Amino acid sequence: MSRRAAAATFEDVETFEELLTRWRDAEARGDAPAWEPLLAADFRGDGPDGRVLDRDAWPGRAPAGAFRWTGLRVTPSVGVATGQRDGTGCTVVAARREGRWQIVNVQRGS
Repeated sequence: MSRRAAAATFEDVETFEELLTRWRDAEARGDAPAWEPLLAADFRGDGPDGRVLDRDAWPGRAPAGAFRWTGLRVTPSVGVATGQRDGTGCTVVAARREGRWQIVNVQRGS
């Protein structure tokens, strides 16, 4: 997928749930051009070992396997999803900025 196509996909995301689905599917395919536009410029990924990754260092860092969401909280401007992926706890936080949802933080437990 080209960056232009990825950007168009990003612009079409209207709900927090759509953002989660597109991010999960792009990561499962290893499709960095598709998920990179879903991450905010100030994105931060926190790993179980204390490592902190910025947006540029994140691609390819998520574990393989499908997310199973166990909790979802959404306000008009913030969404938080909790769940498990390959038996590891995971929290995804997104913010609605300038009318678009963007992932601002992913936290992975051990």
